[in-house]
Amino acid sequence: MIYFKNFWNYLNRFKFILLGLLFFLISTFNLAQNSEKFNVLLIIADDLNCAIGAYGDPLADTPNIDRLAQEGVLFTNAHVQYPLCGPSRVSFMTGLYPDQTKSKELRLHVRQTIPDVITLGQKFRMENYHSIRVGKVYHYHNPRDIGTASYDDHYTWDRTVNPYGRDKIEEHKITFLKPRFNGGVLSWHKASGKDEEQTDGIGATNTIAFLDEFAKSGENFFLAFGLYRPHVPFVAPEKYYELQKNKDFSVPKS
Repeated sequence: MIYFKNFWNYLNRFKFILLGLLFFLISTFNLAQNSEKFNVLLIIADDLNCAIGAYGDPLADTPNIDRLAQEGVLFTNAHVQYPLCGPSRVSFMTGLYPDQTKSKELRLHVRQTIPDVITLGQKFRMENYHSIRVGKVYHYHNPRDIGTASYDDHYTWDRTVNPYGRDKIEEHKITFLKPRFNGGVLSWHKASGKDEEQTDGIGATNTIAFLDEFAKSGENFFLAFGLYRPHVPFVAPEKYYELQKNKDFSVPKS
């Protein structure tokens, strides 16, 4: 969406290790004592698959993600740790396998099974970084939990933002393939208004504000921005529905 274009005006003002999806090298903390510390921006999209321009999809219109891939590292053989959202998120936020975390269902806080674990953001805090979350990093029920902390871990962060946009306010307008089946089946809504009024747009605005803040202060930060989309329900301003025509698509073979 268009609000991601604003990020590029800010990325040149920092030295970033960009963690596009689920990968982080914990060896960052083994830098020599006199080495300059890097800032870290982690961007997570929910249920985004490989149907994007960077992976060769002929219909996808994803210029900003494609640019990020061109300037970074593109993984072609990467897999989640577990076939459920919550356990996978706990795994990459702790660096532990689900067999180690004992987190194998959605409705679990990370410390229910591993109370003394040191999470990724917590480790940054121990290294005198500001650790900040905007949006969905640990598991959320989508769209039900938008605007809440859901299954978050407060030890991970110094500051958090739970964006709440027009897509949540106008949730009653969403068309569900199965009535009242919330967040797990095909559902959609052509939203009115601007990108910046949607939950992810508000999250992007908050993330940019944090980048501005740390550009001025010069303090080190770990900033995680978790988007709620493209997880169903498929809610976006109407203009995005007009980018492609139904006749352009074919049904997958499997």
